[in-house]
Amino acid sequence: MKYLSATILLVAFVMLFSSCGDDKSVVSLGDVEYYPRFLFCDSSITPLKKTFDLEFSQDAKLDRNCYAEFQFVDNNGNPVSTKVMQVSMDGKVLKDNKFRVTSADTEKQFTFTFSPDAKNGKHQGYLKLISHNLDRLDAQQLTVGQQVDALQWTIHYKKAMNPLAKVLMWLGILLLAALALWFLMIRWMVYDYIKVGSIRITEPYYSQRRIKGARQVVFTNKATKQGWLNRLFTGKIIYEINPVWTSPVIFEASSKGEVKMKSNNKYSIDPFDFKLRKQEEYTLMNDDTKDRIKMTIY
Repeated sequence: MKYLSATILLVAFVMLFSSCGDDKSVVSLGDVEYYPRFLFCDSSITPLKKTFDLEFSQDAKLDRNCYAEFQFVDNNGNPVSTKVMQVSMDGKVLKDNKFRVTSADTEKQFTFTFSPDAKNGKHQGYLKLISHNLDRLDAQQLTVGQQVDALQWTIHYKKAMNPLAKVLMWLGILLLAALALWFLMIRWMVYDYIKVGSIRITEPYYSQRRIKGARQVVFTNKATKQGWLNRLFTGKIIYEINPVWTSPVIFEASSKGEVKMKSNNKYSIDPFDFKLRKQEEYTLMNDDTKDRIKMTIY
């Protein structure tokens, strides 16, 4: 009797095809993985390779005309389109995903690839015996011209993210997390911000500046501009520019209702205090020019 027993090597064990009535083996062949091109990182597909072991009976081996022809079909019995899944056998692309084995064959290696446009997820179907010169396939008796669903197979097609895109995505997430942590917590721990409302100068010129929320207020005679990145990450610095300020005077946050003054010992203040309180007028004397500057914190 001429028959064929087909097995498929899966990892470290062997599974036997069977076609006994409606009880068909369901074999998960494995995964095909694909990721698309992103920037300078090309697309890539990792094909699935499996080896089918074939065991013909002694009678079949003696008959040089003994063969079996199979085709990969879907669950509805329709041939799997090569535009979706392309199968190769021993390195040769199969037309219409059909292949023939003879009694001289002992094993065949199959390679499965998918189109980038194929549906992501599980692809399933049968290995259909479409023509043969056999009496039996495994445990099933065959008649001339009989077509048999020899094996139900499953392949998972996995569309993954491009590795470069994944790295950039995680870097972006980490960057956003770091920025959120900085703006919501760390910046307020590193820098203090002025809590008083405004500062008014009445002599020798008049000016009133709202300073609440600023990191610093700088009185100087030189045109100065804060960089936008510095302002974004550290807080606003307010500049008051007038020739009377021959040496810079800097005001920073103190407790609620007060500001601290830094002057490089170029100014004396009356009443003497380095913390200026709200609703109190102060007189600053420039030790170099002897100019008197009157200001009040509000």
